[in-house]
Amino acid sequence: MGTEMEGDHVLDHPQEEHEGYVLLGRMEGNVPGYLSYGVEEGEVVCVFENVIEAEQFYMHWRARIPGEGWGAVRLETGELIKVLENFDLVSVNPQPNPGATEYLHAVEDFVRALREPG
Repeated sequence: MGTEMEGDHVLDHPQEEHEGYVLLGRMEGNVPGYLSYGVEEGEVVCVFENVIEAEQFYMHWRARIPGEGWGAVRLETGELIKVLENFDLVSVNPQPNPGATEYLHAVEDFVRALREPG
């Protein structure tokens, strides 16, 4: 694993060839925490299709994201499902631009799609 310092890429990069979704996460004591926010319908977890999307979002919003130590985290499908079950909704590749349309998916639907053979 190396750190890319060119342009806006400052987070550690796991092998980008790996498939799977990426979360922005950090440790809160002994408990991992993942970037999320609340809406009227419940708690929304932010999920990214790759490290670059996660990095770009973080770089755009880092002044407004509380706490330190955030980084891109790629979880195996089983671990990702366990994390998602703690939330109500999923936002895939949330847009950093204010006013952009954001599509929220029910966690149950997102998990069902993850379990389907690709």
